[in-house]
Amino acid sequence: MPIKIIITLAFLASLWSNQLVAQGRDFSAFDEEEASELQSILTRIESEEKEFLKSKVKEINSKLEDGNLSEQEAQDLKLEVAEESAKNIQDAQGLVYDWASFQKRKYGEVDLEQFQDYDSYSTIINELGLSPSSFTFKLFDISSKKETDSKSLKERDLPYSNRTFSDLFIGISFNNAVLDGGSIDNTLFKFGGSRSFEIGYEWSTRVFKESNFLRINYGVSFQFNGLKPKNNTIFVANGEQTVLEPFEFDLEKSKFRMDNLILPVHLQFGNSKTTVLDNGNKRFTDQDFKVGLGGFVGINLRNTQKLKFDDGRRDEKLKQRDDFNTNNLLYGLSAFVGWETVAIFAQYNLNPIFNSNVRDLNNFQVGVRLLMDRRH
Repeated sequence: MPIKIIITLAFLASLWSNQLVAQGRDFSAFDEEEASELQSILTRIESEEKEFLKSKVKEINSKLEDGNLSEQEAQDLKLEVAEESAKNIQDAQGLVYDWASFQKRKYGEVDLEQFQDYDSYSTIINELGLSPSSFTFKLFDISSKKETDSKSLKERDLPYSNRTFSDLFIGISFNNAVLDGGSIDNTLFKFGGSRSFEIGYEWSTRVFKESNFLRINYGVSFQFNGLKPKNNTIFVANGEQTVLEPFEFDLEKSKFRMDNLILPVHLQFGNSKTTVLDNGNKRFTDQDFKVGLGGFVGINLRNTQKLKFDDGRRDEKLKQRDDFNTNNLLYGLSAFVGWETVAIFAQYNLNPIFNSNVRDLNNFQVGVRLLMDRRH
């Protein structure tokens, strides 16, 4: 039997099977205009696939004429592409029909405009996921006059936004300390050289179920606060008093560092948009602009004083680790103003650094905090 007849019979048999499936489709749920438009798309899918099949057969014939295929190989390929075309028609028509039925059942109307502007059947096939390219789910990119915006099936079925999410954060700041009765613009420490570094983990919980305006933030962090005294001085513990005293040699470096474990807590206020989904659940966007007010408690873990100087014979480096009469319990106030993942913050220790000094010395910081890894 000639190959053209074999291919024709195979393709017609597949189409006849498709027609049986098509006859089982019920168009009664659609109005006259919708049914006509849907039938037009189904017919277009079939006619364009036929044209596509012709081009494939022509390509196989060219390879046969060039000697790249044997007669039997060419026949096998033609049968294969005929069966593939019939299967493509069946799948594409079924998906379009099922999509239209779903939309009619869900919204009471059908929007088929997205298929009317395609240049070719292959574009529809791509969008429906029948090509080797990845499935784009545009099948469910549904717009409806009854919806305020376009939402995917997955999005419409989402639960309430999570009440709590978490972040890894780091903070870099200028660190300093002010004497009781003194002022922050005239301290005993170098402003630029005294710095603080903080790294921690924070949880943020929405306070109210129906609003994302107010959140409570809480977490844990390690804080490394450094102070660089002015005027060639170092900290010296004299009994219960810890004071700054002049050093006998010229200092290249004098730094006092306090390593602390901090538990911060803040009330965070911020703007947020709310979307009500089809299932009644609400989704809240992350707060862009935010303001936080709160405080912290913590403990002092370790104190280190590092000195670098020339004693006239050689350069010396001295590291002193001691209690230095510091307060072990820490507490204070803090606040921040932020946008998305960046915030400017300030922190003030209500507890003095040293527990028995005649004049209290209180630590404070001003710096930037960055959220690094948000997990919902």
